[in-house]
Amino acid sequence: MKVTNTYKNLSKQEQEIFDNYIPSKLEQIKGLLQKFQEDAVLLDCTIEKFDKHDAYSVELILKMPMKIIKAKETSHTILKAIDLSKDRLIIQVKKLIDTIQKEQLQARRHSSIRRPKVHEEVAVEDIHTVEFLK
Repeated sequence: MKVTNTYKNLSKQEQEIFDNYIPSKLEQIKGLLQKFQEDAVLLDCTIEKFDKHDAYSVELILKMPMKIIKAKETSHTILKAIDLSKDRLIIQVKKLIDTIQKEQLQARRHSSIRRPKVHEEVAVEDIHTVEFLK
């Protein structure tokens, strides 16, 4: 997973806090995305400081081949904003993985339903040929 960081209205100290804290929080997301190729997933991390409200807005955009997932949260501390947006992103990734697994299971069920009918028809034909040959 490639990660890009974007800053808006942050001081150098706040950028360092963000850069040091975000990698530890992204380990959970990387763990969920192990089935995907590393170069197929891109994470854009954007942080913005609002001086008027003394708040930080963190937006995480996860770009995958099949879907783009966005999670945005605002808080008065950098760490809390990162945690909240990470949690929101993890929930959405888990939902996506569940739907993919359900679709794969559904596809397997349909093919297994069709197979026995084909085998039964062949078995009936084989019985008729065996009886004919006797």
